Amino acid sequence: MGHAQRLFRCHRCGTVLQSENPEQPGYIPASVLSREVLSTHVLYCQKCFDTIEGLNKSELDTSVDEDILRMLDDAVATDAAIIWIVNLFTFSGILSPAVIEKVKHLPVAVVGTKVDLFHSKTDLTAPFSVFLQDRFIEAGITPEYVKVVGKGDNKEAADFINFVNDFRKGRDVYLIGEVGSGKTTLINRCLLAYENNSEWQIKREYYPGTNEMVLEIPLSNSNFLYELPGISRNYSVLAKVEKEVQRMITPKNEVKVTTKTLKPGECLMLGGLAAFALYEGKETSFRVYVSEGVEIKVVPWNKYESIFQKNLHTREVRPVSEKLTDFMDFDLFEYQMEDDWNKHDIAIEGLGWVTFVAMGQTIRVRLPHQAAVKEAKSRLG
Repeated sequence: MGHAQRLFRCHRCGTVLQSENPEQPGYIPASVLSREVLSTHVLYCQKCFDTIEGLNKSELDTSVDEDILRMLDDAVATDAAIIWIVNLFTFSGILSPAVIEKVKHLPVAVVGTKVDLFHSKTDLTAPFSVFLQDRFIEAGITPEYVKVVGKGDNKEAADFINFVNDFRKGRDVYLIGEVGSGKTTLINRCLLAYENNSEWQIKREYYPGTNEMVLEIPLSNSNFLYELPGISRNYSVLAKVEKEVQRMITPKNEVKVTTKTLKPGECLMLGGLAAFALYEGKETSFRVYVSEGVEIKVVPWNKYESIFQKNLHTREVRPVSEKLTDFMDFDLFEYQMEDDWNKHDIAIEGLGWVTFVAMGQTIRVRLPHQAAVKEAKSRLG
C-alpha cells in the first residue's frame, strides 16, 4: 500500500514547497519548518517571502508638490504663522517629512476638523487634542495651539477668525492641509462671519512663481491668509481605490462604531480593503471606527485569502475595489503588542482604526500596498 504525504503550497504563488533545492521553485529553508509551523502558520516560499518583505519595507510616498514647497519657502522667509488642518477621521498620525522640515521653526497651530462625526456623551476636545499634539511632537513639531472643530455655526466661525488673529501676532498666515482635510470647508464657513476692514479684496489667483491657485484673504492692510492647495495623500487608502469606493469609505454621517470580539486565529474583514487579525494571544474585544459604508465580518485568518477571493465575485462584504484583487496589491504587517493593559489604536490612513486593550497579543494587519498604518495609544482613551 502506498504512503500518503500531505504537500504544502506557498500561500501566495501556490507552488508546492520543497527544501531540497534553493534553485528550484517553491524552495523554503528546512530550518523554518516544524510540525507546529506546518499546522499553525501561513507559509511562503523563499521568493515570495522576500517579495513580501520588500513590499512591507518600501517607503511611503510622502512626496509633496514642488509648488507647495516653494510657497512654504516664502512662509519661512517672511516668518509667517502656519495653521495645519487635519481630518480627525482619516489621519493616522503620518505627516510629510518635507513639510515638517520647511515649517518646523515657524509658529504652528494644529486644527482637527470633523469632530462632529464622533458621537460621545463626553466632550472629545481634550482626547483628540492630546492625540494631535502627540503625533506632531513625534514628527518633530511642537504646536503652539491645538484646536478641534466640527460643522459648527456662525459663532464658531467667528471664534475661529478670532483664534487666527490671536495666534498670528501680526504675521501672515499660511493655511495648509492634505486633500480632504476640511480646510476649504472651514474657510468657506468662516468667510460667512468674516469682516474685511482692509483696503484689499479677497481673491483667488496664481501664487507668484507657481502653477497653483491660492485663496488670499486680507487680515489687515499688510497681512494676509493664504489657503494653499491640498497636499497629496498618496499613502491614504483613498488614493488606492476608485471614486465609488472612496465615497463608501468616507463618512457622510456619524462614524460607525462596531465592537467585535476575536478569538486567536480570527480576523476582522473590512470589506475587500483590509483585515485585522488576532494571530496569537488572549481573546480580544475590538472597537472598529469606520464609515457606515464599510461592512465588517469575522472570518478565520487561515481561510482569509480564499474568502477574500470569493468575495471579489459575491461582494457579500463591501466595499470591493477592482484595484485590489491580488496578493501583490496588499501589504502585511505584524504588531507584537505590549502587555500594558492600556487601550491602543491601530489606524489605517483614510479607512479608520481599531481600538483594543494591549495584552501581549500578536496582531496582523493587511492593507492596500503603501497605505500608511500606525499603532499608538488610543486617541479616545
